[in-house]
Amino acid sequence: MGILLLLDIFQWFAVLIGLTSYRLVDGRFMQTRLTRVYTLIFNVITVVMLPPALLGAANFFDMDIWLPKFMWVTPYVLYAVNYVVIVQTLTSRGHRDSILMELHHLIVKFNREMGRAGKRTNSNLRRLFYIKTITMSYLCLSYVLGIFLFTDGFTAYMILSCVLINNGYSILISTTHLYFVSLWQVARGYDFVNQQLEELISTRSPLTSGYTEELRSLWLLHASLSRTAKKINRIYGRQMLASRFDYIIFTVINGYIGSIYTRNEPTPFLTKYYGGLVYCIRIMDFFMTDYICDLVTQYQSMRKDTVSEVSVMSNELNSFVIYQNSMKLDLKVCGLYPANRKQWLGMMGSILCNSIMLLQYHLMMKAKTEKLIK
Repeated sequence: MGILLLLDIFQWFAVLIGLTSYRLVDGRFMQTRLTRVYTLIFNVITVVMLPPALLGAANFFDMDIWLPKFMWVTPYVLYAVNYVVIVQTLTSRGHRDSILMELHHLIVKFNREMGRAGKRTNSNLRRLFYIKTITMSYLCLSYVLGIFLFTDGFTAYMILSCVLINNGYSILISTTHLYFVSLWQVARGYDFVNQQLEELISTRSPLTSGYTEELRSLWLLHASLSRTAKKINRIYGRQMLASRFDYIIFTVINGYIGSIYTRNEPTPFLTKYYGGLVYCIRIMDFFMTDYICDLVTQYQSMRKDTVSEVSVMSNELNSFVIYQNSMKLDLKVCGLYPANRKQWLGMMGSILCNSIMLLQYHLMMKAKTEKLIK
């Protein structure tokens, strides 16, 4: 019940920020004329009004004396990438909504099967879902609270700009969370199929009545989950490629700006804590987005020892084993690279190298500037 409530709250939040026009009502996704019109109008407002808001924020950085003049371009690069990815996210809403409805029908199907079999979601999957929901909620809440904590002396226009910018950041974070939830549901379905297969193989003989029908039903559900997983990966491909690039730019530039700001300005502890925690939580949040791809691939195949312990293998079970061994789930982003923990570590290594290069450039230009002044 807790998971359903959190999913319901997130879906309403996604409608509020203009990420989707579908809301969850009594366990069913619904789109009303009001939500469709609201989402369209809010998307147009975001696309049209966000550029001047981001430009004003970049100019605000440029006027600060703590940011070196030779690094004036960094906030403009950051906000330009943010805007392009936000626009790409909003314009691809229709494709995401289509796979959302298809996934929902599949979820209803295997939820019914889980209820009939008396099974519950794997504790590891539940724990992962709660942690990911906490990180996403913290990031979105931090951006909202930032409007009230760090806007002293701002004009009404500047506060409105902050609201638009923070809503844009909420869209970026919620999109990756939607991708995570979609694959998490697929992993949950795979885990149920594996549990049922292990129970079927270990407790029942192939000659028992209903054995073949049960195996075929699980096979059909497994094939449906695989098709849906591939479709999710295809539809979200460009989105996740753009989100990864946005995350790299965010991590490198914000890490640089944060380190320069805290070193050159008398920064309150609350500001340091706020910025540092958002930075770390964003890293953890994106890690779990890649981690769920690993889990889906892992759950897609049942354990090998499950089959090896079978003394008598029916034709149907033999066919299913061949099907599983021949159908490997390859979740590559736009066909370029697999999204997994290894890729995440490689990305973090690249971020570290680029951050060091940026700091080296800063030190070199700072030394050159001081030399010219002398």
